[in-house]
Amino acid sequence: MGKVSITINGSEVKNIYPAITIAVSAAASGDDVILFILPSGLPAFKKGAYAELNEKAPKLPDLVEMMEGLEMLGSRILICELGFEVHGLKEEDLVEGIEIVGATTFVAEAQGSDLTFSF
Repeated sequence: MGKVSITINGSEVKNIYPAITIAVSAAASGDDVILFILPSGLPAFKKGAYAELNEKAPKLPDLVEMMEGLEMLGSRILICELGFEVHGLKEEDLVEGIEIVGATTFVAEAQGSDLTFSF
């Protein structure tokens, strides 16, 4: 078992699906997974956004199911606190289970990662 850290800096299908696919694969393999959502990625984690992304990518796996799998496997999703003002969102606008942190928290949590990815 290792540690995998992934940053997501976009809210489009091309950013979200590869990151979540790798995260689910790593978590299913027994790795500890940390996702850090930078401000540009925040809209993909609003309530209802997973379903919208599913509609844009009907031939890809169901994002809702993949996110539920990540949660069941104990993965952590951290969102950068700077994105809220940029997008005019509030904490209650997000899906449940996301931790709001600063970048320094992610850097500290990601130390010792065996693999890192950025999308």
